Amino acid sequence: MSAQSDKREIFFEFTRMDKNMRVCAVDSVTGIEIVTIVPTSMPESEAQKLALKKLLWRLDRENESAEEGGDALHRPCGKYV
Repeated sequence: MSAQSDKREIFFEFTRMDKNMRVCAVDSVTGIEIVTIVPTSMPESEAQKLALKKLLWRLDRENESAEEGGDALHRPCGKYV
């Protein structure tokens, strides 16, 4: 395990929107952010697990891209259009 992954933290933000909950997960190392929408009836722990799973999938996808010569993980944090 690299020193970079030892310092990795995942931040979660929950925002209620009527009958839905917006769950945002952000990786502290890369700044990659995902958003998922779940029903408010879903327990917060389950919503967090779902968002984490989606974020890990995205990080794996970014790593594959970087291995193929892309620079996805070496870009500075922020949004790209």
